[in-house]
Amino acid sequence: MSTLEFTVYSIRRGWRFSKTFVFAGAFAAAVVAGVFAGLASAPLASIWPPALLVAWSLMFASRIRTRFFDPYAKPKTSRRAELEIGLLLVVGVHAIIQAAGGLGSPLYPLVYILVAFLVVYTPQWMGFALVAAAIGIEVGLMVNAGPDESAVFTTAVHGVFIVFFALINFAVTRSEVARTRLEARRVLEAKQVEIENEARDFRLTAPARGQTGALSRQDEQARISTAAVRQVRNAMYQHVDLLKKTMGLHTCVVLWLDTQGELLRILECATETDAVTDRRIEKGAGVLGAVLQGGRPLRLKGLRCGYGGLPYYEEPVKVTDFLGVPVSENGITRGILCADRCGDRPFEASDAEILLATAESLLSILSNERVFSQLQKAKSEQSKLLAATDRLSQALTQKDVVKASLEAAAQIAQYDVAAVALVIEPGAKQKVLCADGQGAEKLCDKEFSPSSALAFAALKNRHFLPYRAELDPRSQIVFSKATQKVFCRMTSAMVLPLVSGEIPLGTLVLASEKAGIYTEQVRTTLQVLGNQLGAALLNAKMVRRLEEMATTDGLTGLPNHRTFQEELDKKLASAGRFGTNLSVILCDVDKFKNVNDTYGHPVGDMVLRSLGQTLRRNVVRDTDLAARYGGEEFVILCEGTDTQGAVNLAERVRGDLEGQVFGTEQGELRCTISMGVATFPQHGLVKEELIEKADTALYAAKEGGRNQVRTWDKSLSDK
Repeated sequence: MSTLEFTVYSIRRGWRFSKTFVFAGAFAAAVVAGVFAGLASAPLASIWPPALLVAWSLMFASRIRTRFFDPYAKPKTSRRAELEIGLLLVVGVHAIIQAAGGLGSPLYPLVYILVAFLVVYTPQWMGFALVAAAIGIEVGLMVNAGPDESAVFTTAVHGVFIVFFALINFAVTRSEVARTRLEARRVLEAKQVEIENEARDFRLTAPARGQTGALSRQDEQARISTAAVRQVRNAMYQHVDLLKKTMGLHTCVVLWLDTQGELLRILECATETDAVTDRRIEKGAGVLGAVLQGGRPLRLKGLRCGYGGLPYYEEPVKVTDFLGVPVSENGITRGILCADRCGDRPFEASDAEILLATAESLLSILSNERVFSQLQKAKSEQSKLLAATDRLSQALTQKDVVKASLEAAAQIAQYDVAAVALVIEPGAKQKVLCADGQGAEKLCDKEFSPSSALAFAALKNRHFLPYRAELDPRSQIVFSKATQKVFCRMTSAMVLPLVSGEIPLGTLVLASEKAGIYTEQVRTTLQVLGNQLGAALLNAKMVRRLEEMATTDGLTGLPNHRTFQEELDKKLASAGRFGTNLSVILCDVDKFKNVNDTYGHPVGDMVLRSLGQTLRRNVVRDTDLAARYGGEEFVILCEGTDTQGAVNLAERVRGDLEGQVFGTEQGELRCTISMGVATFPQHGLVKEELIEKADTALYAAKEGGRNQVRTWDKSLSDK
């Protein structure tokens, strides 16, 4: 694209994005210049005012189309169109006011209405930007007319009122939106509480011990309980509606006792009147108390008009006959099924049998829903455990296992803080490997000595603590007093021991500010998770041990020959890419065969272990590597080090070993080493060549009297 084409393209693109703002600015300038003054009285005096209004209409219609009727408009484009529409409205309203007589026109309040509308229905920053534009036009009109004292006062008053209308409408609208959202949230929470209460009333879930309100449950459990309550309510309504139609009833109603067994409330009702109450009823009120106390069907006939013994009505009704049967389960009355008629049509014994059979049917539905709910909950827990097991089985490192365990625990139970602490070998200390939630940063990487804290007691007893998962942070220490502040607001906790067989591995800790959150079912599921986590941690430990055995020399603890070869390949590639040095130092214990023959192989092993410790003590850079090459030979890789730097390191190692004295049964023993140095790229460009030249230098050190460091040079190759 040429410079001219790019310039034309940039101009066209800029015009496309700014044309509305340019037009709005020109239109505002026309308003300030008084172009629209007197338009109503002399509409044909000039062609400019009508032309500008037509152009304004076309531009406004274009922006309306882009904002509301373009299905392909991007969010950013729609937002810009909103700002453009607002600007066009501001300048358009001022043009109308000017045409109608100016700032003193009866139409001027349109400005207040407009700014109130814009502040309410546009984003906050956009609304106040448009308010500033309206005030700016007012200031422009004042300056153009000549800013005398009267004009300044009028403009100031208008500006204050514009800002006032904008702020008052903004505040009222935002507060109303907040109130509406809060009310909607309260309605939803109340509905959820009602559903959970009904679930407990139906014995679909266990009552919350020690709580009068609904226990906050996990989403899955709430979904299952909600579905079960809906099924029970639907079945109840179908039963009472069928009874009403087939038995010619005025009202058929199911009343149910709450969990405490003190109040009755209507669950479902089919009736011909609107007088049925929605309030809770005392269990001993009217005929309902007689049904509950007697525990058998109660029939009444010839009731007077307006009989007040039917407490499920709020006002007197013309009921003449009543039949109520208790709904009993395993000898415990759960509620009452009531039916009544008008017109002096007494109930027979057969009618009572029908209601008793219906009550049995309702109890059967409840029993089925309980079983189904339990199966659904068990299925949900098993699915979570299965998913957790899959994640744990795929994790091969301790870090991955711990991370997967916290993710799985979050699916099973709520927590505000969670941590996994592992036993540090060989002692009994524990170290927090991973933590999540409140104060997690105060727990991570902290070590704890054995004490009477819950973490150590649970691991010692092989059982979760505290009792019933109830935590008193004032008297029960989780890890240590130093970190107890993390748990000071917690009222529930699960400290699970992580073991595999008889091997203690650590503890899993979950804690929450909510009381009673770790129910028996949750505790059981978490214990299963703890067993799985223990096995996964042991597996990760074994994998790490196997990796160490595959990459580490068992005698010295240094990386083995295989690891050295892999690291040499990587470091050579890096040195070649970045143009840096890489030195190789080959080490060999002098006369090591004589050591084994004279002092025995155990002493020889002691010398090799000591040399390994010497190398670890002197090779301190993370970028360097000391490894066992084979037998009594060792090797050092020095990344980014030239020949002289490698020689300096080799001399430190040689001098360190030379000064060591080994005690044996045959007396004191001193050992020395010979070392050869070769450097990339001066002495070789490939791995084989570099090792060969380092070995040649080592051989020269041996031939030259041992206990010395030699570097490769061309003279060695000539020999």
